[in-house]
Amino acid sequence: MPEKAADFKHAGSAQPIGAAAATATLPSKGSMVEGGVKPHREDPVIDCPAKLTDNSDDDAKVTALLDEANKQIEAGTFAAAWTCADRAADLSPSSVEANHLRGAALAALGRDSEAATAYALALALDPDDPETLRAVADFYINGKGERGRDSLRLGLELAQRGSRRALARRRRNAPLAADLAVLEAQALNDLGRSDEALERIDAALRIAPGRGDALHEKGVALFDLSRFADAKAAFQKALGIQPEDAYTHQMLGLTLEQLADPAATSELERAVKLAPGELTPAVLISTAEFQKEIDIVIAALTQERRDHVKQIKVEIEDLPLADDLKAVNPPFPPTILGLYRGPVGRAPAPDDEPSSIVLYRKNLARAVKTRTELTEQIRDTLLHEIGHLEGLDEDDLRRRGME
Repeated sequence: MPEKAADFKHAGSAQPIGAAAATATLPSKGSMVEGGVKPHREDPVIDCPAKLTDNSDDDAKVTALLDEANKQIEAGTFAAAWTCADRAADLSPSSVEANHLRGAALAALGRDSEAATAYALALALDPDDPETLRAVADFYINGKGERGRDSLRLGLELAQRGSRRALARRRRNAPLAADLAVLEAQALNDLGRSDEALERIDAALRIAPGRGDALHEKGVALFDLSRFADAKAAFQKALGIQPEDAYTHQMLGLTLEQLADPAATSELERAVKLAPGELTPAVLISTAEFQKEIDIVIAALTQERRDHVKQIKVEIEDLPLADDLKAVNPPFPPTILGLYRGPVGRAPAPDDEPSSIVLYRKNLARAVKTRTELTEQIRDTLLHEIGHLEGLDEDDLRRRGME
């Protein structure tokens, strides 16, 4: 049972499909002053540049506002896009497109809770609109905030529903169908179902053979399934289409590392240079220093737990062994942070292999950005694996906040 690494595999997953990254920031909420009265709040608003005439009826105004909202989203000016879409929703509260575009603009501005509400309203108005399903699925699978298992499962369900609706249409929209299939594959990869992800990627590539993001996601699935030579070919083909994509360079570097190819280092360095604000060099420490971190965690345990841990070996490896990855089907992804080798929820049988916990030094170093975060991640990963030693499965640990 592994402790999984944070997701860093999707090409361009930090932004919505069809939109550039947002640069606007939220205004401050203000603080309480003496006497308990909040100061007056007046948030700055970017006006919608749509040209409306006074004698236009509401339908014409809504159409103009929605057209402008789409233009502003394409231009990456999300604050203006939100104002346009919000004004359209004021005039036509039941407009699916207005609430869809409100959600897209709010998500790009980092206003996730408001975006979720706008998207929910759009889906309540039309639960089967595939364009809205694509946008909301992307929000839950690739959004900027924390995306846990439930968000991924929700995004997957929405993408699958969108795929069914897109296929049921008399007039097929090939780019939309490909988008939805890629979103399904991204969620399936992140949920540890990479064998299923390959099926959806193949569907996307049949529709759009030249999509770099689909080839990237195919490489991710193959990498997670330990099919490293095939993954290398997929990532190289993806880079032929999107040569400056940092995440594809990163995943190619990790794949080459598994193949013992010395070019891995230059690919990983290239990834950091291409996206220095998102990717950072590994926070590698020596094995001796790593062991000290482990010793500190064990020393802080209760005596009973410490005695339990002393009955097994706690090991340090740079990367997972092939046999450990293939101990389950489908295999564990090579980016796991740690692994408990032994029975869960029962006492070891006489013929069992000796139980052990292994922590992966390089994977842990790549899952963090600072030395302090590394200390925290080593602690959390070790305690996660000790949880397995004590009989807890992945769902038990999730309920305790120890994923």
